[in-house]
Amino acid sequence: MNRAPRLSGLQRQVLSLYRTVLRTARGKGLQADPIASFARTEFERHRQVDKKNYQLIEHLMRKAKRQLAMVQQKEVTGVKVL
Repeated sequence: MNRAPRLSGLQRQVLSLYRTVLRTARGKGLQADPIASFARTEFERHRQVDKKNYQLIEHLMRKAKRQLAMVQQKEVTGVKVL
């Protein structure tokens, strides 16, 4: 049986953040697809960041957490990418 490689603490945090974003999107009902699509695009866009570039990874996580906090607000019903 092939096991997945162990993830570092930072990798687990990134994965947890991604899952939280997807759960939040699902909770928005009809607007879930654009929110999830935006999140998927952003995470994929930064997938090739060097695992040892902690400063950039932490910056991107802070940015994602701020965006997530905005999306979690009751008044927000979707996202629009310019």
